[in-house]
Formats: sequence, structure tokens, C-alpha cells
Amino acid sequence: MFRSLRTKLIRNRIINGVDSKPLCVQNPCFILLHHVKVRFVSSSSSFVVCYLMNSCGLTEKQALSASKKLNFKTSSKPDTVLTFFQDYGFTKPDISKIITREPVILSLDARKTLKPKLDYFNSKEISRLEIIKLLSTNSTVLTRSLQNHIIPFFNFIKNIVGTDRYTCIVFRRTMFPPVGFIEKMKLNLQVLRDEGVPQSKIVKFLISHPRSLCTGKFKDIIQEIKGMGFDPHKYAFTSAIHALSAMSKSTWEMKLNVFRKWGWSDSQIQNAFIFHPQCMKHSEKMISAKMDYLVNQMGISSPLIARCPVILNYSLEKRIIPRCSFYQSLVSKGLIEKDKIRISSLLCITEKSFLDKYVIKYQQEAPELLKVKELSGGIVD
Repeated sequence: MFRSLRTKLIRNRIINGVDSKPLCVQNPCFILLHHVKVRFVSSSSSFVVCYLMNSCGLTEKQALSASKKLNFKTSSKPDTVLTFFQDYGFTKPDISKIITREPVILSLDARKTLKPKLDYFNSKEISRLEIIKLLSTNSTVLTRSLQNHIIPFFNFIKNIVGTDRYTCIVFRRTMFPPVGFIEKMKLNLQVLRDEGVPQSKIVKFLISHPRSLCTGKFKDIIQEIKGMGFDPHKYAFTSAIHALSAMSKSTWEMKLNVFRKWGWSDSQIQNAFIFHPQCMKHSEKMISAKMDYLVNQMGISSPLIARCPVILNYSLEKRIIPRCSFYQSLVSKGLIEKDKIRISSLLCITEKSFLDKYVIKYQQEAPELLKVKELSGGIVD
């Protein structure tokens, strides 16, 4: 089937009514122009770079990097791969993501290597859109053995999470497993069970943060958070595992120092982390920026933020500044009393609640402030 399709493509160069020739073939003068830009690479590499930029949509920087992993002198095989993806329903941006992350896929046999893997996912209760999202997000899957890696891992995960859809989500969020990955994950899952973490929370943790179960320092992290006083029966326990597994010891210490600079004691930092572990997931720069705005612009005491660390989890540009600015405008108009509203109430409530409580309620008294269509994008994000 693919041989006849290839013959047809060579003869007609048409897919769904669109000229499918690589742009470097459509526009020969591009090759001359492009040689000026990539004169520092070999002629064979230049052909590959040209192909990656014009047929796959990569930037010049991406193409130069990807070309180091490829060596083809004609577009025959990569054309077949691109046609295969296009016929399946992958968009050009999807294909660009795949090739950028795993250039070697262009060297694979579409019929013998790629098709069986997509056929396997098609046999599951997963929509085609979910399959496309999975493979464009984690294209490493396509480079793995179907029998030795994909099928065993799929069966292993499904046995825990219960459905094909959730298994697909885990696939998408996992850097596809090297040798020994399943055994390592089995051991770490058993550690959670031995610590008394409920199975329902283990399943949610696996779906949300599968990479956290791949770390070799898993047992050490468990002991560390137990020493802090985390309860294995609560959601914060697995949330803390995720936070600590995502950073090195040195990064953790740098974040502690940021909070110390804002006057937090080690006890306050630990209590904040226990209450809301996600407060430590942000960069030192972002933590400082949020603290600076809340303390110096809004006049909120640093100890108060330590008691309500959840507010540090919101976007500074999309939620904190827009909502606080709107609140200050209402205060300046005398519509609400300053310091009568808790910062947690202002930032943590839902979009609908914020609109009802602060926007719609005062639309008669301050129409110049309440252009909901113009402001709600920032205020209620």
C-alpha cells in the first residue's frame, strides 16, 4: 500500500489537493540562498538542514541541531514518514514537534516500524486526537520497541490506573522508560503502599506525576518528608514527593534562602511547605517577585503570607497583579474598606465568585472601572 502511495506521490506531488513537495524542491533558488546561511556545514548536512526547515517546519537552529542525528541524501524515506503522519491526521505543528524532539524518526520505516505502533494505540479506547497529542508530546515512544517496551509498559500502567485513557495520560507525561524502568516504578509504588498511602491517592499520583516515581532517590525523599511531619493519608504527602523529586538539594537550599530573606524562620518555611508543598515549585526569581509585590505593593505582612502560602501558587501577571490592582481601585473609590478583605479571599476564589463579589456588585457605582469584557481576562484568570 505504501509503495503504491509513494509512486502516486512522486507522480502527482499532491496530498489532499496541496502541493506536498519539500519547499527546497518547489523553490530551487532557496537552496542557493540557504547555502549562504549554512555554508559552515557539509553539502550533505546542508541538504538535511534544508529539508528539515522546509518540509518539517523546524527553525534553522533546530534544523542544525537535528541534522547531526540524520544522514540521508534523498528525501524518499523522510517523505514517506511525513506522508504517513499527515494521512493519520497530524498537523504540521505536531509533526514539527515530533521531528524536533526525535529527528531519528525520519529514518524509520513508516510501514514496518511506525504503523504497528499507531495500530496498537488505535486498538485501545483512546481517541485519535489523544493519540496524536500523546505522540507529539512524547515522541520518544515512537523510537521504542513495541513488543519489548510499549506493550509491557501499557499493560503495567493500565493494571494500576484502570483505563486506557488514564494510561495514555501517563504515557504522555513520562519520559519513555529505559531498561529497568518498570521494576524501579514497581518498587517505588510498593514503598508508597508500605507507608500507608491509600491506593486512590497512589493512582492519582501516578497519573499526575509519573516522573516522580522514576527517581532513584525516592526512599530518601519519603524519609525526609516523614521527618517533616507529613501525613501519608493526605494529598500533601504525594504533593511533597513531587516537589522534592523535581529539584536538587542545592536548588532546595536556594529557595529556602529566598524565604529567609523575607523574614521567614525555618519553622515557618516548614509549616508553609507542609500546608502547601507547591509553594516551593516556583523559581527563586518568581518567588521573590511575588513576595515583593505582595509585601511592598499591597502592604501584606510576610508572616501572613507564610500562613497562607497557597497564594504564591497563582500567576503574578495573570492573577495576582490584575486582581489586586482592581481591588485597590475599588478601595480608592471608597467602595470597599481597606484591610477588610483577606488576600486569600481575593486571590483564591473562583472566576464566577470574583465577578459576583467584586465586579458585578459595583458595576453601577464605578462603571469606568468595570469594563468586564476588557478586564476579566486578567482579573479572573
